[in-house]
This record gives sequence, structure tokens and C-alpha cells, in this order.
Amino acid sequence: MEIPKISLVIPNLNCAEFLEQTIVSVIEQSYPNLELILSDGGSTDGSLDIAERYRDAFAHIISEPDTGQANAVNKGFALATGDVMGWINSDDVLMPGGLATVGSILGQHDSVNWLTGRITTIDEAGDILHSHRARRVSYPRFLAGDYQWIQQESTYWRRSLWDKAGGQLDESLKLAVDGELWMRFLRFSELVPVDARIGAFRFRKGQRSEAMDGYHEELLNAIERERLKPALDNSLTRSVLGTPLALRSKKEADKEFPGLSMADPANFSRWRLWALKAASGWRSA
Repeated sequence: MEIPKISLVIPNLNCAEFLEQTIVSVIEQSYPNLELILSDGGSTDGSLDIAERYRDAFAHIISEPDTGQANAVNKGFALATGDVMGWINSDDVLMPGGLATVGSILGQHDSVNWLTGRITTIDEAGDILHSHRARRVSYPRFLAGDYQWIQQESTYWRRSLWDKAGGQLDESLKLAVDGELWMRFLRFSELVPVDARIGAFRFRKGQRSEAMDGYHEELLNAIERERLKPALDNSLTRSVLGTPLALRSKKEADKEFPGLSMADPANFSRWRLWALKAASGWRSA
């Protein structure tokens, strides 16, 4: 198997408390074809001193003012050369074997353009709080307002899809930069949910609870604009677009649009992943 090159960006601004854990979680993957990029917004808390201790692990370290997360990630991806792309925030972590999962699937399944792993969360100490199957989300489901959640820390994609979808994050957004990107990806390609842990989101003190309302407002506005564009011409999509947009749970969306479940993508199960790794001789770190 040709192991795909993965470009992974870590955006950071004054998150020295957790940055080292993030970096170590990436290094311990022992992924043999990794391009790691730090995009720092000009931290003053010792973050760069931490990064310098692991300088050999980085292909690039950027340190300059930016206009927010989207701008920081875009700067990192502008330097990236990998066939596969993803980013992880500097207070989150990769789970053991996460990149092996990504590389195994995308290295051997040309039909898979992007994937996402189990929705996993950790606490400040790094202990797992929850881990459950990834959401099965189709383009019509997203347009229906049922997008919670495609976990950013566990999602990776091919450069070809990134380029087709515009090749950048929307820097006009402050919070819903990931969700808006997922919507653009879904225009062109089905998301493959994988029953494996890839990354984990950290719950910690200082996170703004009010940010969730802002996230939904931004993403719903983006979906509303998307719904004005030409979409898949089928009865399900026409039904979705003919109904006012609202934030919906899976239960609410399935009740409103009975055909949504049939449009959801199939899971890439644990046994398929095990067989894939066994056939390739791949071993997780």
C-alpha cells in the first residue's frame, strides 16, 4: 500500500497549557508520511518555546498575527503538500492509531474522499468522557438543519476535494468554519463515517458557553444561502428545500423528512477497518 502523505495543521494562540499534549498526541502516532504544521497567531504565553522543543517534528512553524482560526488554518494549508488534509486545535488530541486509520482507508479506497471517526470527548486531564459512533450525514440532511455533529478533530479529506470545494476556509466566519466547510464538501462527495477513534475534543474551563448560539447562527445563515443554489434534483431534496430551515435534531429531521435515513451514507465498520489493516500489514502506533 502506498501510504498517503497527511498534512496536519495545528492552529494556536496562547494555549500553552495544552499545546504540548496536542503535539505529543500527534508525534506518538508514528505515522510515516506526516507533514505537521503549526500556525501560531503570535502567542505570548510560551507556546513557541514548547513548539521549539519538538522542532524536528514540524515541517513549518508560522508565528505571526492572524485574524482568527480560519485565517490561521488557511495559512497552514497554504504551505501543505499532502494528499490528505486535516487540522486539530491546540487543546485537542489525536487518539492512538488515529492517523493509521485515516491512512489505511484513504490509501486503499479511492472512492472515499473524506471520512470522520467516532465522536470522542475528553476532560482537562485527558480522560475520555464520551465516545460514540460518528453521525451519518448526507447533503439533504445538512440542508434540513440536522448537522450536529461532524467532529472536526476526527475528520480528514483528500486535497482534490478541498480544491473542488474552494480550497480555503471561509474567513468571514468566526465559529462555524468547520460546519460551513463540511457543507461544501457534501455538495461533491459522500462523507464516510468510520467506527474508530481518530481525534478527541477537550472540554475545559474558559470555553464560552454562549459561543454555541453564535455557531448555530453562523451555520444556519450559511445553510440558508446554500439552499438558494442549484441542488440535487430529487424528490427528497425538493421536499427539504420546500420547508423552512430550522435547527433540527436527527429525530426531528427524520420525522419531518421520512426519506432522510435512506440517503445517509453507510458506516465503515470496525471489522472492515480491521480487515483492511490486516491485508495491508499496517500496524497502528
